[in-house]
Amino acid sequence: MNNLSDLRAILGKTMEGVLAGTYSIEQAKAVAQVAAEVNATARLEVDMARATDGDFRGSGFIDVEPRIAPREPLRRIAP
Repeated sequence: MNNLSDLRAILGKTMEGVLAGTYSIEQAKAVAQVAAEVNATARLEVDMARATDGDFRGSGFIDVEPRIAPREPLRRIAP
């Protein structure tokens, strides 16, 4: 599993397997627990990107290009 698309594919196959009877509920729960942990780390990457105004590459798990948001020039405040 290299990225979010891979995780979604695994979860989809797991759901299909449960419906087809080739995966047990216990196996599906184990996959779901791992997916939840992976999701939590991806959420941290999103939070870091927000905290750095998008100037953060991350691990590559989430397919997002880093960008630096345009900043407004500082304005002088009258005394």
